[in-house]
Amino acid sequence: MIPQMKHGLILGAVVGAALTAFMYYYNHNLLVDLIMIPIGAIMGAAPWLLKPKNE
Repeated sequence: MIPQMKHGLILGAVVGAALTAFMYYYNHNLLVDLIMIPIGAIMGAAPWLLKPKNE
């Protein structure tokens, strides 16, 4: 795993956790809100997963 992807996963998970807290404050459905953490992590790493590799 390249360092940029690792940082993207971590930052995405942090953003997903913040979204989970924000959404839970308003709708109080923790099961649905916890889905935001892996979605945020995937979105954080996606640019590095989709970037073409120069070989």
